Amino acid sequence: MRGLPLPDLTGRRVGGLLALLAGAFAVLAFAPVGLFTAAPLALAVWFGLLVRVQGRPRRAAWFGWLFGLGFFGAGTSWIFNSLLVFGQAPLVVASVITVAFVLVMALYPALLSALAARFLPLHRMEGLLAVAGGLVLLELARSWLFSGFPWLLFGHATLETPLASWLPLGGELAASLMVALIAAGLVLAAGRRSRGIGVGLVAGVVVVSAALLPLQWTEPDGEPVSATLVQGNIEQERKWAPDGIRHSLEVYRELTAQAEPADLVVWPETAIPALTGEVAGALEQVAAELPGEDAQLVTGLFDGHRDGDIHNAILTYPGGEAYHKRQLVPFGEYIPLREQLAWLDRLLMIPMSDLARGEDDGRITLAGRTAGASICYESAYARHIRAALPEAGFLVNVSNDAWFGDSLAPAQHLQIARVRAVETGRPMLRATNTGVSALIDFDGRLIDASPLFEPATVHGEIRPRSGITPAAAMGEGPAVLAALVLVVLGAAVGRRRAGAEDRD
Repeated sequence: MRGLPLPDLTGRRVGGLLALLAGAFAVLAFAPVGLFTAAPLALAVWFGLLVRVQGRPRRAAWFGWLFGLGFFGAGTSWIFNSLLVFGQAPLVVASVITVAFVLVMALYPALLSALAARFLPLHRMEGLLAVAGGLVLLELARSWLFSGFPWLLFGHATLETPLASWLPLGGELAASLMVALIAAGLVLAAGRRSRGIGVGLVAGVVVVSAALLPLQWTEPDGEPVSATLVQGNIEQERKWAPDGIRHSLEVYRELTAQAEPADLVVWPETAIPALTGEVAGALEQVAAELPGEDAQLVTGLFDGHRDGDIHNAILTYPGGEAYHKRQLVPFGEYIPLREQLAWLDRLLMIPMSDLARGEDDGRITLAGRTAGASICYESAYARHIRAALPEAGFLVNVSNDAWFGDSLAPAQHLQIARVRAVETGRPMLRATNTGVSALIDFDGRLIDASPLFEPATVHGEIRPRSGITPAAAMGEGPAVLAALVLVVLGAAVGRRRAGAEDRD
């Protein structure tokens, strides 16, 4: 084999193909596959390509964009199903919107790559550490801009690894930083002069993470709460049929009647596709028939107000408390720039797509305890979940994942919910329409879970907890600060070396 020409990894075609494949490979680190090593390895390929094109920001941007194309193209392919099935969009419209979304999301790694190649000394340790910090800032940006898309953050992939110890300490972004540091260490280890530094960095991150694992930031508080999660498995088309309200009530009533006695019986998001006034009497009757003393029905519903606003809500029977969803899904629960995009609104045909945003803090009283409530996609937003702390002793999330279909999304969504439990040090009750419904302990462990696409009930106990984790108390601030320090130091070294070379 000696004498054969090696491919030029900096070339647009070879390097671009490698970046594209690395992005797609990184998705294997997330649920349902859970191959964690795919995350640092894929990032190491991307970072290594950037080292080879230092000083060429256009080529670096191309590699970064292709990495993002592979990553988001493979990891969020479920958006197409959501638009086609749930949104009833024409095939062409669903395809165009999905492709446009992936193309735009790929701009984030493209921008990071271009800036890194232009301003950082990527051939030095400081430069690679700065890229690792830049990845965290990139994830922060896409978690906030344009309502945010905090999905497939690399910190989510650290569940069931030693790096999960950073979730309660610094949140998902701190865990992402550790993944990125391992990737930077792998790139350094591939070089002859920096091999020892790279190996030491990887080993240091793993050893420190493992040492932090035994720490517990919260403690049990009070008696256990028993709960039954009811999963109706009602298809979207059936749910919104003319007799959908009656049919949904029958399904959930029957499953609830067969369930074991519990303090809480939790139905999923919009379990009954109706306004509160249409079914209040029926739900009060269901609550009155629940076995067990002081049993409470918790259900997702549309809460209509006298001012005309309609909220995606969680309501309790008896008790009458309500939580209104704060983080609405664009093009699902509201249409941004509705007047300008009226044509899109007509094409998508999404029911209840003009909902009002809630202003709640997430606290709701369940089984005599304060709980932190969230609905569906809100579980991806750490800032909303921690708003109910430290008062909330446990978390409850209701969701309707039917619109994801048989895709990667249900497993990814469950993984995110488990991350929230670890970050906050609180158990979670998660009830969904089609799965996965789950009882999640404070350490992210699944106490019990339902199968996908089957009517089911999940019964068990959770133990409320008190105290607060550093991640819940301080949010993403410390992780972002650490990332900024790495980026600033790396850029300063690059500027100093550039000045020295100019003087020479």
